[in-house]
This record gives sequence, structure tokens and C-alpha cells, in this order.
Amino acid sequence: MRKISVAIVAIVAILILVSCNSSEKKTNTSEEKEKTKLEASMARGKNIYTNFCISCHLPNGKGLPKVFPPLAKSDYLKNNRLGSIRSIKYGQSGEIIVNGQTYNGVMAPLGLNDEEIADVMNYITNSWGNYNAKLITVKEVSAIEE
Repeated sequence: MRKISVAIVAIVAILILVSCNSSEKKTNTSEEKEKTKLEASMARGKNIYTNFCISCHLPNGKGLPKVFPPLAKSDYLKNNRLGSIRSIKYGQSGEIIVNGQTYNGVMAPLGLNDEEIADVMNYITNSWGNYNAKLITVKEVSAIEE
């Protein structure tokens, strides 16, 4: 009888360990998928940035003081997610304040599709001292209206 009790306890312990371990793997897999999505989007976004944005905002994202606002360590990007997306999608004119500096220029619409906008936003919001924990998606970009 004692051998049966020990065997039952051992089986229950093994089942508990296996179930805990498998749920951990599901969580990690989900987190890894999100990280992989972000990394792929950022890689595409870097290419878009190089082709469309670098001439004004420069390779280091610092922009040109009083002319082109910085993207590096940008409080505007951090605090105006939807406005930032809208600026890329439809262009920007009028005053904006970035890191305490007023800019009053014009950024023409770049002609990017929603996926390209999401990719470049994921790149710039996770580069040069910026950090964005929430992936910017095509669905989010497509919902932005002028």
C-alpha cells in the first residue's frame, strides 16, 4: 500500500511539473513571436527610413535644429503616437513642439502605404533612445483619418 501511495505522489508531482513547464513555453512563444514581429517590422522600417526620411531627420535621427525636428529621444513621438502616425500618413504643417523646441515647417505626405508607415514608426519609436513597448500595426495605421 505504501508503494502505491509513493507512486501516486510521484505521478502527481511529475504532472504538476509538466503542466507548469508547458504553460511557460506558451507564454515565451507568444512573447518571442511579438519580438520577432517587431524586429522584422523594424528591419523593413529602417530601409524605409533610409529611403524617405534620412535626408531631413539625418542618419542619427537628430534632425536639424529649428528646421527638422529630432526623432531621437523625441518626447513628441513618445507622447503623440497617433499624431506621429498621422504626420507620416498625411503630412504635417503648422507648429509642433519637440523636446521643448518649436518647429513650424511642412512635411509633405510621403506616399507610403499603411504597412510601410507601421514599419517606419516601429523603427523610429525603437531607435536612438526611443522605446515603444506596443507594436504599431497596419490595423492601427489604417484607422487613422486625416
